[in-house]
Amino acid sequence: MIPKKRKTTSTTMANETNYPSVNIISEGSELEGFLKSEHDIRIGGVLKGTLETESKVIITEQGFVSGDIVCQNADIAGKVSGDVLGKNKITLRKTAVLEGNVTTKILVVEEGAKVNGLCKMGDTSVVDNKEYGETALNDVEK
Repeated sequence: MIPKKRKTTSTTMANETNYPSVNIISEGSELEGFLKSEHDIRIGGVLKGTLETESKVIITEQGFVSGDIVCQNADIAGKVSGDVLGKNKITLRKTAVLEGNVTTKILVVEEGAKVNGLCKMGDTSVVDNKEYGETALNDVEK
């Protein structure tokens, strides 16, 4: 007699499926250091350091980032003290306060947003975030 094969079930992590993965620093949380991810990052708390992602950065009204941001897209409603480098689009909501330079292809600024820094916009042929970040920082410093 041959025993029946048992069906086994397995669980998969979110990033192994088609579901999006989001990293969250929620209100009341504070992180110091270099944060790097391939997925979206949502900041509701405090980040003191550099943030780099291949995806989108969302900074809520309560969120604060003290450091540079390199990303694909950014939606900022909180405060950023540092340079923001977006490969595609940066949106500054009416409650946003940006103390630093902005480099991106597309910039959307809602009425009431505050920007204290230089802005460089336009198409770029740089594909790699690291190269793009270095190029953008060098261009803004000139």
